[in-house]
Amino acid sequence: MARSDTLFVTDGELSRRLGLTLDQLKIALPGATKAGFPAPDPLFANRRYWPACVAWLDRRYGLRADGAGGPYVPDGEEHWID
Repeated sequence: MARSDTLFVTDGELSRRLGLTLDQLKIALPGATKAGFPAPDPLFANRRYWPACVAWLDRRYGLRADGAGGPYVPDGEEHWID
């Protein structure tokens, strides 16, 4: 299985797939998690299920074919820290 086919990803792998640095991801995760971003699964070494991450992003950007969720297209800069 190619690395890009891995279903359960570490935060490091997640950041690379999203095109973010690990520091950028760590800043965004608390706010994203509050908005329903998939949590790490303890059954799979506290890794996130990649297809669920993609589905969350698709809903956020209004790309779900079934019309569920979104569109949640950002209307400005996100401020993740309270």
